[in-house]
Amino acid sequence: MTDSTTVTRGTAVCENCGSVFAVRIWPDGRIRPIGSPANCPCGGTEFRRLS
Repeated sequence: MTDSTTVTRGTAVCENCGSVFAVRIWPDGRIRPIGSPANCPCGGTEFRRLS
């Protein structure tokens, strides 16, 4: 069973510039780069999880 407060890790791509990051994924769907501020260096804030 998965805890609803568990933060997972994965990979995601910035929707603005296409850069790929190791990310943390929160249960509410937020995706944030690991070791970086909430934004991509290009200024993008939207990320798409890779499979």
